Amino acid sequence: MDMDKRYLSVIKACALSLLLVGVGGLSSCNSDDIKEDAMYTFTGETVASFCEKTPELSLFYKLMDECGETALLEVYGHFTCFAPTNDAINKYLAEKGLSWDGMSLEQKQKIVYNSVIRNATKEILVDEFEEGALSEPTLSDRYLLISFGKEGEERRIYVNEKSTLISGDHEVHNGVVHIVDEVIEPSEKTLLEILRAHGGFELWAEAYEASGWADEMTELYDEDYVNSFNTDKYQIIGLVLAVPEKLKLGYTMFCETDELLKANGITDLPSMENYARTYYGSEDLGNYKSKNNPLNRFIAYHMLNRQMATNSFLYTGETTNPDYADERTEYYETMYTYRLIKIKAGNRLNAKNSDNTSLRVIEKESNVDAINGFIHTLDGILVYDEEVMEKDVLHERIRFDFFACIPHLTNNNIRWKCYGSTRPEGTNGYTVTPEFCGEYFTYNDAGVCVFQADDAWADFQGDELVMQESYDFTLRMIPLPPGDYEMRIGYNSGGTRGMGQMYVDGNIAGTPVDLRINGDDPRVGWVKDSETNDDGVENDKMMRNRGYMKAPEALWYWHGGWDNVPMRDVSFALRYIVGQFHFEEYGAHTFRARSVDFKGRGFQLDYIEFIPTDMIRDEGRD
Repeated sequence: MDMDKRYLSVIKACALSLLLVGVGGLSSCNSDDIKEDAMYTFTGETVASFCEKTPELSLFYKLMDECGETALLEVYGHFTCFAPTNDAINKYLAEKGLSWDGMSLEQKQKIVYNSVIRNATKEILVDEFEEGALSEPTLSDRYLLISFGKEGEERRIYVNEKSTLISGDHEVHNGVVHIVDEVIEPSEKTLLEILRAHGGFELWAEAYEASGWADEMTELYDEDYVNSFNTDKYQIIGLVLAVPEKLKLGYTMFCETDELLKANGITDLPSMENYARTYYGSEDLGNYKSKNNPLNRFIAYHMLNRQMATNSFLYTGETTNPDYADERTEYYETMYTYRLIKIKAGNRLNAKNSDNTSLRVIEKESNVDAINGFIHTLDGILVYDEEVMEKDVLHERIRFDFFACIPHLTNNNIRWKCYGSTRPEGTNGYTVTPEFCGEYFTYNDAGVCVFQADDAWADFQGDELVMQESYDFTLRMIPLPPGDYEMRIGYNSGGTRGMGQMYVDGNIAGTPVDLRINGDDPRVGWVKDSETNDDGVENDKMMRNRGYMKAPEALWYWHGGWDNVPMRDVSFALRYIVGQFHFEEYGAHTFRARSVDFKGRGFQLDYIEFIPTDMIRDEGRD
C-alpha cells in the first residue's frame, strides 16, 4: 500500500485491551457484561486511560465514563479506536443544537460505539488502511470507510469522508488509538434518501422509488431469524463454532450519474424505460413495479443483495498465485434474478473476453455509505445484453467459491472472516443454523456444518465448507446462462473425508465420490509436472479419463509462507469432474451432497467450476 506517514504525529505507548460481549446493537454491549476473569491490571496505558490522560481527548473520555463504557476499554482485547478531539465534540454538539447535559446516555454511547472496532486478535494500524471499508464493523455494527486525498502538498486520510486523521498508531496495551478531527457519524439515511440528497443521482432516485425496489430494501435485519442453537458459541464434534445472533441484510448499488444518463438520451422515466426495452423486452410497459417491466429490470440489474465496499468485491488474501493477481474475478447474482455481473481486478465490470473492454467503478465517487448499503458510481451504462453476456463476457470457465453463492455470509461478516485473526475469540470457525441462508444453502438436522479458513490451507480463497456426521446439504449455485457445461468441484482429499452422493438439480450425478483418495492414489493418478517428460500434459489426460483434474495453477499454496507453490503442485488439492449438463434456460441450479459414509466422516467443498463444453479442449492451467 502506497502510504506516506510524514503527516502523522505517531506516538507509541504500551497498554492493554478489552473484551466486548456482543456487537449487534447499542444495548447489547455494556460494562455490566464484562466477566471478572476478563479484568486485568496493566502497567501500561489502555484505550480508556490513554484518552483520559490526553488533554485533547478529555471529552471523549468523559463520554465513555458517563455512558458507563470506561470499563470496557480497560479490559483485555484488541480495539481500534477513532477518538474525536474536544474541538470535534464541541463542533458536533453545536451542529446538532445539543448541550452536554442535553445528550442522552444513548446518544453518548452511540458516539463511543461508532468510534470503536473490536477484533479477536489484532487492531488496525494506519499502514493497513486501504480505500474502502475497514474489515470489521464498529460496536454499532457499521463499517467505517477510508479514503485518501491531499490538502496542498500534504496527504490526508479520511474516515467516512468528513473526519481527518490528525495522528495515528497510538499503540496501547489493548489496541490502538487514532485521533480524528470530527465525530465519527455513519449515515442513518437509506439508499433512497442518500440518492435524493446526493445531487447527482436524481433520476436514479426517482426510478429506484418508482420501481418499488426501495420499499423492498428497507429492513436492516431479518426479524424472523431464530438462533435455534440458543448460543453464540456452539460446541460440537470437538469444535467451538461461532453462531450469528442476528441475520443482517444489506445491499450494493451501481449507479450512473444524471449527467451520464442524459448523455445517453435518458432524461426521465419514460426515456429510461424506452432505453431498457432494447435489453429487457417490452412487458408491462408503464407498470414500473412489475418485475417484468424493462425499467424495473434495468434497476434490478444494478443491485446486489449483499453489502460490499469496493475493497470487498474480490478476495485479496494469500492463496492467489501472484502471477494471476490481475485476473482475479468474482461472479455475483444481481437482483435481476438469475443474471450475473462479473467483477474483475481493477473494479472492472463485465469485461469482454473478445477485446477486454469493460465498465469501471469510479473509486473516488464510490463507497457512498447508507444505513442499508453502499452506492458506487459507474463510468458507463450497465445493462445485461444477453447476446454479449452469453457469447462473450460469460463464455468462459466460471470458478466460484462456495461462500460466494450465499449473500448472507457476506452481510454477516462470515465470508473471508473465518480465519484465526478475524473469527470470534475462542472459536474454531463459524456455523449457521440450517435455515440461516434461506434458499441459498440448507442442510438436515443430522448434519454438522462447519465454516473454517486458514491462509496456510490449499483452498481457493482460504476458506472451506466441511459437512460432518450424517449430512445432507443443498447449495443454490450461482446462476449460469443457458448452454452446455462441464461441472467440477474443488476440494482437499484426506483421511478425515468420507464418501458422498452428489446430485445436480435434484438428479443423481454419478456414483458416490470418495474424498479420502489422495492424488497419488492409482485411482487418481496424480504425478507432479516436473516429474514427467512433457510437463504433465499426458498426465492431465490420464487424470481426466479417471474423472479428476489437478488444482488450478492460479491458486497458491502459501502454507504459512513455507512452500509458496502453485496449488497445481499439491497432490491432495484436486478437482473432481461431476459431469456434463445442458441448461435450457435461465434459472436456479442446485448442488446437493449427502453422506453415504457410516463413520460420520466429512464432505469438504471449496469451490465449483463450470466450463462451456466447447472450451474444454483448449482450457489453460489457470
